[in-house]
Amino acid sequence: MSSGNIVERLRAMAADLDAFRRDKVEDELSEAADVIERLRAELDRLEGLLKASQDAATPPA
Repeated sequence: MSSGNIVERLRAMAADLDAFRRDKVEDELSEAADVIERLRAELDRLEGLLKASQDAATPPA
């Protein structure tokens, strides 16, 4: 189960959990957590860029 979408891999594991070793499930969950953290960091970065852009576009009072 090394290829494919992480969500699909997790769904497949959840559907037949008895067929997988605990360490394999934990590895997949760890990979999913890493992906989530990278996405959060990217969202934070983009949010910061948007705020800076909006602040730069706002004329001084």
